[in-house]
Amino acid sequence: MSKRNNPQDAWLLDAEVQSKIEYTKGRWEVSLVFIDTKDPNHILIHKIGDFRSKRLAEINANYMQKTASKDVRGTQKVNKNDYNINNN
Repeated sequence: MSKRNNPQDAWLLDAEVQSKIEYTKGRWEVSLVFIDTKDPNHILIHKIGDFRSKRLAEINANYMQKTASKDVRGTQKVNKNDYNINNN
């Protein structure tokens, strides 16, 4: 059995949490995206579930995002300038 608290997963404590909703095969899939605030190229996408309507998926995504991002220090955010995005 593997260890429960893996030291390699410690970055998740400082991660920003965003939700992603996609329409796939007649269902709305909800995923949580964890983005490392120290290294924005380090991400983890975890599928939560799928729902029959977009509104149910949005409600569940909002609830799961708030639950996953609870932190006594406040909500963590990634600096958007860390990504090399060309808007041309």
